Amino acid sequence: MDRATTRRALIAGSGVMALIGGTILALDGSRPDPAERARRIGAAHGIVVAYGDPSTFYVPPFLPEDAKFPMVDIRPAELPAISPALDGIEPSLAQYPPGFVAMLIKAIFICGRLTFEGEPGGGTYGPAWVLLSAPIEIGAAAITLTSRIGVHHELSSFVYFRQNNAELWQKTLPENWSFSASAAAQLRGNAARPPAEETGFLSAYGATSAENDFNVYAEKMMMEMETVMRLARRVPLIARKAALVRQSYAAIDPRMGAMFSALGMTGQ
Repeated sequence: MDRATTRRALIAGSGVMALIGGTILALDGSRPDPAERARRIGAAHGIVVAYGDPSTFYVPPFLPEDAKFPMVDIRPAELPAISPALDGIEPSLAQYPPGFVAMLIKAIFICGRLTFEGEPGGGTYGPAWVLLSAPIEIGAAAITLTSRIGVHHELSSFVYFRQNNAELWQKTLPENWSFSASAAAQLRGNAARPPAEETGFLSAYGATSAENDFNVYAEKMMMEMETVMRLARRVPLIARKAALVRQSYAAIDPRMGAMFSALGMTGQ
Protein backbone atom coordinates (compact mmCIF):
# COMPACT_ATOMS: atom_id res chain seq x y z
CA MET A 1 0.00 0.00 0.00
CA ASP A 2 1.30 3.50 -0.65
CA ARG A 3 1.07 6.37 1.81
CA ALA A 4 -2.33 7.37 0.50
CA THR A 5 -3.63 4.40 2.45
CA THR A 6 -1.65 5.38 5.57
CA ARG A 7 -0.10 2.03 6.49
CA ARG A 8 1.40 -0.87 4.50
CA ALA A 9 0.65 -4.55 4.63
CA LEU A 10 3.19 -7.26 3.97
CA ILE A 11 1.63 -9.84 1.70
CA ALA A 12 4.53 -12.20 2.21
CA GLY A 13 3.14 -12.85 5.64
CA SER A 14 -0.31 -13.88 4.51
CA GLY A 15 1.16 -15.87 1.64
CA VAL A 16 3.43 -17.80 3.94
CA MET A 17 0.53 -18.29 6.33
CA ALA A 18 -1.42 -19.96 3.56
CA LEU A 19 1.43 -22.26 2.61
CA ILE A 20 2.84 -23.28 5.98
CA GLY A 21 0.60 -23.58 8.97
CA GLY A 22 -1.37 -25.65 11.34
CA THR A 23 1.38 -26.27 13.87
CA ILE A 24 0.55 -24.99 17.34
CA LEU A 25 3.71 -23.90 19.12
CA ALA A 26 4.59 -24.91 22.63
CA LEU A 27 6.95 -23.24 25.06
CA ASP A 28 10.54 -24.37 24.52
CA GLY A 29 12.45 -24.27 27.78
CA SER A 30 15.76 -24.78 26.00
CA ARG A 31 15.60 -21.40 24.23
CA PRO A 32 17.09 -18.25 25.75
CA ASP A 33 14.74 -15.79 27.42
CA PRO A 34 12.99 -14.03 24.49
CA ALA A 35 12.85 -10.64 26.23
CA GLU A 36 16.60 -10.66 26.82
CA ARG A 37 17.28 -11.94 23.32
CA ALA A 38 15.08 -9.22 21.80
CA ARG A 39 16.90 -6.60 23.86
CA ARG A 40 20.29 -7.95 22.74
CA ILE A 41 19.33 -8.04 19.04
CA GLY A 42 18.00 -4.51 19.21
CA ALA A 43 21.05 -3.17 21.05
CA ALA A 44 23.34 -4.65 18.40
CA HIS A 45 21.64 -2.48 15.78
CA GLY A 46 20.87 0.63 17.82
CA ILE A 47 17.11 0.05 17.86
CA VAL A 48 14.43 -1.42 20.13
CA VAL A 49 13.14 -4.92 19.41
CA ALA A 50 10.12 -5.65 21.58
CA TYR A 51 6.71 -7.28 21.92
CA GLY A 52 3.72 -6.99 24.26
CA ASP A 53 0.62 -4.80 24.32
CA PRO A 54 0.19 -3.20 20.86
CA SER A 55 -0.83 0.07 22.54
CA THR A 56 2.81 0.38 23.66
CA PHE A 57 4.22 0.03 20.15
CA TYR A 58 5.81 3.45 19.82
CA VAL A 59 9.07 5.13 20.77
CA PRO A 60 9.86 8.70 21.87
CA PRO A 61 9.33 11.39 20.79
CA PHE A 62 6.17 9.79 19.45
CA LEU A 63 3.06 9.37 21.59
CA PRO A 64 0.59 6.55 22.35
CA GLU A 65 -1.72 7.91 19.65
CA ASP A 66 0.97 7.07 17.10
CA ALA A 67 0.66 3.38 17.94
CA LYS A 68 -2.87 3.32 16.53
CA PHE A 69 -3.44 2.08 12.98
CA PRO A 70 -6.80 3.06 11.45
CA MET A 71 -8.84 0.09 10.21
CA VAL A 72 -6.11 -2.31 11.33
CA ASP A 73 -6.64 -4.94 14.02
CA ILE A 74 -3.44 -5.76 15.93
CA ARG A 75 -3.39 -8.59 18.44
CA PRO A 76 -0.58 -9.22 20.95
CA ALA A 77 1.85 -12.01 20.09
CA GLU A 78 1.72 -15.13 22.23
CA LEU A 79 4.97 -15.87 24.03
CA PRO A 80 5.82 -19.12 22.17
CA ALA A 81 5.74 -17.18 18.88
CA ILE A 82 8.42 -14.71 19.92
CA SER A 83 11.51 -16.90 19.55
CA PRO A 84 10.60 -18.04 16.01
CA ALA A 85 10.02 -14.40 15.07
CA LEU A 86 13.43 -13.46 16.47
CA ASP A 87 14.91 -16.36 14.48
CA GLY A 88 13.85 -14.46 11.36
CA ILE A 89 14.56 -10.92 12.53
CA GLU A 90 18.10 -11.54 13.76
CA PRO A 91 19.69 -12.85 10.52
CA SER A 92 17.90 -10.26 8.39
CA LEU A 93 19.18 -7.39 10.52
CA ALA A 94 22.66 -8.91 10.40
CA GLN A 95 22.75 -8.46 6.62
CA TYR A 96 22.93 -4.68 6.95
CA PRO A 97 26.11 -2.73 7.75
CA PRO A 98 26.37 -1.69 11.42
CA GLY A 99 24.28 1.40 12.11
CA PHE A 100 22.36 1.35 8.83
CA VAL A 101 19.02 0.16 10.21
CA ALA A 102 19.12 2.81 12.95
CA MET A 103 19.38 5.48 10.25
CA LEU A 104 15.88 4.50 9.14
CA ILE A 105 13.91 3.21 12.12
CA LYS A 106 13.97 3.21 15.91
CA ALA A 107 12.18 -0.07 16.64
CA ILE A 108 10.79 -3.40 15.46
CA PHE A 109 7.70 -4.62 17.29
CA ILE A 110 6.34 -8.17 17.13
CA CYS A 111 2.57 -8.68 17.27
CA GLY A 112 0.27 -11.63 16.80
CA ARG A 113 -2.49 -11.69 14.22
CA LEU A 114 -2.58 -8.55 12.07
CA THR A 115 -5.53 -7.80 9.79
CA PHE A 116 -6.38 -4.94 7.44
CA GLU A 117 -10.14 -4.63 7.08
CA GLY A 118 -10.27 -8.36 7.81
CA GLU A 119 -7.44 -9.38 5.46
CA PRO A 120 -4.41 -10.95 7.19
CA GLY A 121 -1.02 -9.38 6.57
CA GLY A 122 2.52 -10.06 7.69
CA GLY A 123 3.58 -6.56 8.66
CA THR A 124 3.24 -2.81 8.46
CA TYR A 125 5.08 0.26 9.72
CA GLY A 126 4.62 3.37 11.84
CA PRO A 127 6.40 6.73 11.77
CA ALA A 128 9.72 5.29 12.95
CA TRP A 129 9.18 1.58 13.45
CA VAL A 130 8.31 -1.70 11.80
CA LEU A 131 5.57 -4.04 12.99
CA LEU A 132 5.84 -7.76 12.18
CA SER A 133 3.05 -10.30 12.58
CA ALA A 134 3.69 -13.64 14.31
CA PRO A 135 0.34 -15.42 14.72
CA ILE A 136 1.00 -18.58 16.66
CA GLU A 137 -1.40 -20.72 14.64
CA ILE A 138 0.76 -20.65 11.50
CA GLY A 139 3.66 -22.48 13.18
CA ALA A 140 7.31 -21.71 13.85
CA ALA A 141 8.62 -22.14 10.28
CA ALA A 142 6.10 -19.69 8.81
CA ILE A 143 6.67 -17.16 11.60
CA THR A 144 10.42 -17.25 11.03
CA LEU A 145 10.13 -16.89 7.26
CA THR A 146 7.54 -14.12 7.52
CA SER A 147 9.77 -12.22 9.95
CA ARG A 148 12.86 -12.80 7.82
CA ILE A 149 11.15 -11.36 4.74
CA GLY A 150 9.29 -8.72 6.72
CA VAL A 151 12.38 -6.96 8.00
CA HIS A 152 13.56 -6.27 4.45
CA HIS A 153 10.10 -5.59 3.05
CA GLU A 154 8.97 -3.08 5.66
CA LEU A 155 12.37 -1.41 6.12
CA SER A 156 12.48 -0.68 2.40
CA SER A 157 9.51 1.67 2.71
CA PHE A 158 11.73 4.01 4.72
CA VAL A 159 14.17 3.94 1.81
CA TYR A 160 11.42 4.42 -0.78
CA PHE A 161 10.23 7.65 0.81
CA ARG A 162 13.75 9.02 1.29
CA GLN A 163 14.87 11.92 -0.91
CA ASN A 164 13.31 11.58 -4.40
CA ASN A 165 13.34 7.78 -4.58
CA ALA A 166 9.57 7.46 -4.90
CA GLU A 167 9.53 9.95 -7.77
CA LEU A 168 12.31 8.09 -9.59
CA TRP A 169 10.55 4.77 -9.05
CA GLN A 170 7.33 6.09 -10.55
CA LYS A 171 9.19 6.62 -13.82
CA THR A 172 9.88 2.88 -14.10
CA LEU A 173 6.20 1.88 -13.96
CA PRO A 174 4.01 0.99 -16.93
CA GLU A 175 2.02 3.93 -18.17
CA ASN A 176 -1.62 3.96 -16.98
CA TRP A 177 -1.11 0.88 -14.78
CA SER A 178 -4.12 0.35 -12.50
CA PHE A 179 -3.10 -0.01 -8.84
CA SER A 180 -5.24 -1.20 -5.92
CA ALA A 181 -6.80 1.50 -3.77
CA SER A 182 -6.75 -0.03 -0.28
CA ALA A 183 -4.61 -2.27 1.89
CA ALA A 184 -7.21 -5.02 1.83
CA ALA A 185 -7.45 -4.89 -1.96
CA GLN A 186 -3.67 -5.02 -2.24
CA LEU A 187 -3.54 -8.09 -0.02
CA ARG A 188 -6.25 -9.79 -2.07
CA GLY A 189 -4.27 -8.89 -5.19
CA ASN A 190 -1.62 -11.42 -4.25
CA ALA A 191 -3.94 -14.15 -5.51
CA ALA A 192 -3.94 -12.71 -9.03
CA ARG A 193 -1.83 -14.11 -11.85
CA PRO A 194 1.63 -12.46 -11.86
CA PRO A 195 2.04 -9.84 -14.59
CA ALA A 196 4.27 -10.48 -17.59
CA GLU A 197 7.98 -10.01 -16.87
CA GLU A 198 8.13 -7.19 -19.40
CA THR A 199 6.00 -5.02 -17.09
CA GLY A 200 8.89 -4.99 -14.62
CA PHE A 201 6.84 -6.35 -11.71
CA LEU A 202 8.30 -9.32 -9.82
CA SER A 203 5.02 -10.56 -8.35
CA ALA A 204 1.29 -10.00 -8.35
CA TYR A 205 1.57 -8.17 -5.03
CA GLY A 206 4.29 -5.90 -6.38
CA ALA A 207 1.87 -4.85 -9.10
CA THR A 208 -0.69 -3.56 -6.58
CA SER A 209 1.13 -0.28 -5.79
CA ALA A 210 4.36 1.53 -6.59
CA GLU A 211 5.55 1.22 -3.00
CA ASN A 212 4.75 -2.49 -2.87
CA ASP A 213 6.71 -2.90 -6.09
CA PHE A 214 9.78 -1.31 -4.49
CA ASN A 215 9.28 -3.42 -1.36
CA VAL A 216 9.18 -6.65 -3.36
CA TYR A 217 12.34 -5.72 -5.26
CA ALA A 218 14.13 -4.96 -1.99
CA GLU A 219 13.09 -8.17 -0.23
CA LYS A 220 13.97 -10.34 -3.23
CA MET A 221 17.32 -8.65 -3.74
CA MET A 222 18.13 -9.29 -0.09
CA MET A 223 17.00 -12.92 -0.13
CA GLU A 224 16.85 -14.12 -3.75
CA MET A 225 19.47 -12.09 -5.60
CA GLU A 226 20.25 -14.91 -8.02
CA THR A 227 16.64 -14.97 -9.18
CA VAL A 228 16.53 -11.20 -9.62
CA MET A 229 19.80 -11.20 -11.59
CA ARG A 230 18.53 -13.97 -13.85
CA LEU A 231 15.43 -11.90 -14.64
CA ALA A 232 17.54 -8.76 -15.05
CA ARG A 233 19.65 -10.41 -17.73
CA ARG A 234 16.45 -11.21 -19.61
CA VAL A 235 14.46 -8.01 -19.05
CA PRO A 236 16.22 -4.61 -19.26
CA LEU A 237 13.49 -2.91 -17.22
CA ILE A 238 14.07 -5.30 -14.31
CA ALA A 239 17.81 -4.57 -14.52
CA ARG A 240 17.05 -0.85 -14.43
CA LYS A 241 14.78 -1.18 -11.40
CA ALA A 242 17.24 -3.38 -9.51
CA ALA A 243 19.94 -0.78 -10.15
CA LEU A 244 17.64 1.93 -8.82
CA VAL A 245 17.03 -0.03 -5.62
CA ARG A 246 20.76 -0.35 -5.10
CA GLN A 247 21.27 3.35 -5.84
CA SER A 248 18.55 4.29 -3.33
CA TYR A 249 20.16 2.31 -0.51
CA ALA A 250 23.72 3.36 -1.37
CA ALA A 251 22.69 7.02 -1.34
CA ILE A 252 21.88 6.59 2.35
CA ASP A 253 25.01 4.57 3.13
CA PRO A 254 27.66 3.75 0.49
CA ARG A 255 28.37 0.45 2.28
CA MET A 256 25.06 -0.82 0.97
CA GLY A 257 26.43 -0.83 -2.57
CA ALA A 258 29.13 -3.29 -1.51
CA MET A 259 26.55 -5.33 0.37
CA PHE A 260 24.45 -5.81 -2.76
CA SER A 261 27.57 -6.84 -4.67
CA ALA A 262 28.35 -9.39 -1.95
CA LEU A 263 24.85 -10.80 -2.40
CA GLY A 264 25.62 -11.44 -6.06
CA MET A 265 24.46 -8.29 -7.83
CA THR A 266 26.31 -7.85 -11.10
CA GLY A 267 26.25 -5.60 -14.13
CA GLN A 268 24.92 -2.59 -12.28
